[in-house]
Amino acid sequence: MGFRSWLRERFSRSARQRNQRGTASTRAPERPVELAPGIPASEWEPVPAYLPVDPAEHLPACIIAAALAAGAQETSKLAVKRISIANPEYQRVAVIATALGAGALNKSSFAVKHIYKKKNTEGTQSNAA
Repeated sequence: MGFRSWLRERFSRSARQRNQRGTASTRAPERPVELAPGIPASEWEPVPAYLPVDPAEHLPACIIAAALAAGAQETSKLAVKRISIANPEYQRVAVIATALGAGALNKSSFAVKHIYKKKNTEGTQSNAA
């Protein structure tokens, strides 16, 4: 057995699953998922980059998009599965965040991967006085 085959056997997905089944009782309790250190994911919800739109309301846009995608191919068939529009809240936050970052570091570039907002927990708490 060579070194690579030993590594593959020792660290493969199936070997990890065998080890997890055998040591399930000795595992430490799992910590809650965090978005960043000290920020639990249960208190935040993701902001979608695009919002869904009903295709029936935008029939002309669907027809034009299908015609452009089909091009000169008369025999082609195209089905529009979903239409989305850009979320203005997501765009606004992304522009502000990258502008603030670029102001601090002039020769840099940023990519916004995820935006989260704090969940509204006012309705779930009871107002006992």
